[in-house]
Amino acid sequence: MQNKEKFRFENLDSIRTIAFLSTFMAHAFYTESVEVKASTTFQWAVKFREVFSFGVPIFFVLSGFLITYLMLKEKEDQGGFSLKNFYIRRVLRIWPVYYLVLLVGFVLFPMLRGVFLDTAYVETATPWMYMSFLSNFDQINQGELPYGVGLGPTWSVSVEEQFYLFWPLLFILFRGKKFIYPLLLVLISSTFLTRMLGLPTKHLILCMIYLSVGGLFGYLSMYRNVVIKRITNIHPVFFLASAGLTLWLIQLSFQYSLNYIFVFLIAICIAYMIVYQCYSERFQLKRIPFLEKLGKYTYGLYLYHVICNFISHTLIGDVLHFEDNVVTSVFVKPLLSLGFSLIISYYSYHYFESYFLKMKNRFSASK
Repeated sequence: MQNKEKFRFENLDSIRTIAFLSTFMAHAFYTESVEVKASTTFQWAVKFREVFSFGVPIFFVLSGFLITYLMLKEKEDQGGFSLKNFYIRRVLRIWPVYYLVLLVGFVLFPMLRGVFLDTAYVETATPWMYMSFLSNFDQINQGELPYGVGLGPTWSVSVEEQFYLFWPLLFILFRGKKFIYPLLLVLISSTFLTRMLGLPTKHLILCMIYLSVGGLFGYLSMYRNVVIKRITNIHPVFFLASAGLTLWLIQLSFQYSLNYIFVFLIAICIAYMIVYQCYSERFQLKRIPFLEKLGKYTYGLYLYHVICNFISHTLIGDVLHFEDNVVTSVFVKPLLSLGFSLIISYYSYHYFESYFLKMKNRFSASK
């Protein structure tokens, strides 16, 4: 039963917080001022943003890891796997906040922007594709981000939902230890197709490299637990080396076009850091209190933070009419946006999401 407890780790909440903060940094610095863009401080902020562009990959690898492990765990503990309960749990966790964000982006934002800012609204996003969790493909087709505030980050949620749709179906066909065959097939074929077709970062097939590598480490954690413990029961310098290697690979990926190689290597490094946190008693991230506490709010933080960025920029620039300078662009707006994100996500979790999470527990595999 030790493994079962371990895969509810507080440490993974800390990893989720790091993934969110990375994603937030990638979107926090924005200005329309040519002078601010040319400033040394803003250019350093952009470089800092690029270095820490690993948030979404962490979410993908972690998702593949946990979903695969928990499916295998349910099969071993319960003697079977409930596809219906799996889908219900995913719907109750993902859909409420997701569709709330769509409501903001497609309905409330156009109305409020017209009233307060009196500017034209021309939406490029295709609503039915967002409602059916195909926003990643719509953004690829459009070649640009949607105009509606908050719609941009939904692409990765769409990828996750596409993954949730077919991954358990493979498990139904190849249960238990046999799941290694479709898992490796997906990993190899997604890597090959990404190379052959030159797929963009938001394409499901490319993202499947992250997800299936996470799944592979989830499989190894279940059936090759001794090996996983052996490679994680070592000095914390290996964890830090994996983190440093991830950052270096991300920088290389900006310079070279071999994205499938970098995606695979980055996924391996992230997966190792995840299992290190799961099994090693050293250098546990849960010892950093704020990382651990924020972890349960990260889904809301991820989907709400772009909306909060817009609120922050509008408040500072269009309502209070502060000058768009280095201080407001690099410090004031990002900090204000982060504050809004934390507040909204807290209340969303406790007064909106928690209602559905309680329902989700009724369909838990542990019952």
